Amino acid sequence: MGLRKIAIALSLLLLIVGCESRVESDKNSTVTVEENRTEVSDRGIENNRSQKEEGLKFTIETIDSKILHIEEIENGMLFDEFKDRAVMLIFFGYRCPPCLREIPRLNNLISKHKDLKIVAFEVQGLDRDELKRFVDSREIKYSVIEGLKYMKFISYIQSRAEWRGAIPFLIAINRRGEVQFAHVGGMFEEDLEYIYREITKGEI
Repeated sequence: MGLRKIAIALSLLLLIVGCESRVESDKNSTVTVEENRTEVSDRGIENNRSQKEEGLKFTIETIDSKILHIEEIENGMLFDEFKDRAVMLIFFGYRCPPCLREIPRLNNLISKHKDLKIVAFEVQGLDRDELKRFVDSREIKYSVIEGLKYMKFISYIQSRAEWRGAIPFLIAINRRGEVQFAHVGGMFEEDLEYIYREITKGEI
């Protein structure tokens, strides 16, 4: 499975750090998403395997009302709206310290690389209006999604990547939709730059 091709320390999934913990370094620091959200609605999701076994398909809406269509492929996933673009898929929380420290680094990354798309799922429970205010206050420049509205997609990622819910969690996907990296924990700007170079290497 593509999401099981782990290149950067996915074993850190075993390191669960509580939200109340203070962390001094971004490296290897994570928080854990609460597991009491099973009642959240799954509306807006297409999650049916076709008779032709084409793979799962998901329809997801960003907080600025852009629709993303995501299709499972053997080694990863394709974003219909981001054809021929590298994608970083981020799972973060509004009160996760390493997640918050990563936001300006992701902003800088996407400002420098116009061929990169970043899609971020907030998974600690902000509703749409709260999330919009959060995005404005942090001046986030990439696509943000009300994550707990899309529990089927999150569960799919958890299952396929063997992700236990620690955040921040990053999945890096090349232009062919192939997953090349998965990483738990905060990352510095040079780490993000390295991943960007790797997922666009040899691409035109």
